[in-house]
Amino acid sequence: MVCLCLFALAACGAGPLGADDRSADDRSADDRGAAASTGGSAPAPAPAPSGSGFRAPPAIPSATDLPGASFDVAFAADGSGFTLRADCGEDRCRQYVAVLEAGAGLWRLAESPLPDVTGDRGLTVGITVLGPGHALITDGSERADVPGRTWFTHDNGETWKAGTTEPTGSTATVPEGALLVTECLDLAPDGNECARNRLLVVMPDSGEHRVLARQPPLKGPLAPSGDIAANALFATGLDPGSGLPALALSKDRGRTWRLTPLAGVAEQGWSIRVSGGGGALYAVQPGQLPDEEGVKNGLRTIHVSTDGGATWTPTWRYRPGVEPLSITGDLLAADDGSVLVHGETGVWRSTDRARTFRPGSAARGPAGSVRTTPIGWLWAGSFGDGTCRISADGITWHPFDLGED
Repeated sequence: MVCLCLFALAACGAGPLGADDRSADDRSADDRGAAASTGGSAPAPAPAPSGSGFRAPPAIPSATDLPGASFDVAFAADGSGFTLRADCGEDRCRQYVAVLEAGAGLWRLAESPLPDVTGDRGLTVGITVLGPGHALITDGSERADVPGRTWFTHDNGETWKAGTTEPTGSTATVPEGALLVTECLDLAPDGNECARNRLLVVMPDSGEHRVLARQPPLKGPLAPSGDIAANALFATGLDPGSGLPALALSKDRGRTWRLTPLAGVAEQGWSIRVSGGGGALYAVQPGQLPDEEGVKNGLRTIHVSTDGGATWTPTWRYRPGVEPLSITGDLLAADDGSVLVHGETGVWRSTDRARTFRPGSAARGPAGSVRTTPIGWLWAGSFGDGTCRISADGITWHPFDLGED
């Protein structure tokens, strides 16, 4: 499953995956004051809120006394969560599932439907929380056009129902708590990439996949780009007219979509991600940079919107040698209006809505990864040792540890 291999930085414990980045936790005093990582129903999105919209995050306990190390973690809005763990030797990994129930104050081992992994296949599963006590484990197929295996629980991991990612039926909307994913319909001639796909909805009450009845008005492979403040759903693909990367916005949970072009977007880039906070939304376009830049997770463009995603203004575009050159996870838009990019060479901070950046930390090197969760911004260290932090505002952080003793 690609997400685990490429985004292990955001897993709060990617030890078994063999991540080779180094942590950059020794932030300067300035950075400590500024910061420390894929789609529910309202009629239309209002302008972005003044803050991120997160409530004060609950105290997440550490879990260093459980077997193995964490390689994926996800939370529900009430502070409950699930984490996948693995205890790996030279030729075998035993996989575990641990559960955090709301207010319980500790993680406990749950029933795990996952078999041991042998040989060199690696860990290919990921977990998604679809609401309190509800979670879906997905084991991706080696071929993009072949359904993967799934296991769904509605009772905090007491029981699991086996299934697949193959869709059964359709749905007109994306319910609260549901997840947007993709299904490959046609492979490219090389047999490795997906040439045509569509959006599916993972239903929160069953974990089953449904085809979204109205697809976004985009060409090429689609990808979900964000389910954010004021119920704005975003998807990314190619503009049917220009052929350039673009966003589509749904104001009614996927029933209808409108195209929202991005002026000045890079022609070659990966799926655009939208995050919000501090009174604005930000569309980040990662992509491959020239080899001489020496980064794997290149940053191509950043656009800002102050009207809920209806229109976008370009603020940042890649220039040779000018930082930030990379981004790992999501752009962090703090409630004080500052913007932070966590990348392979450090943390980079902007106070003018991503127009200019300066170093946000005295440390140089991989700075971990940030992603949005229902309970706030989740930061994970680059070392794969389980070091994590959670924040509702992008300013004040609460640490917890999902690593090994």
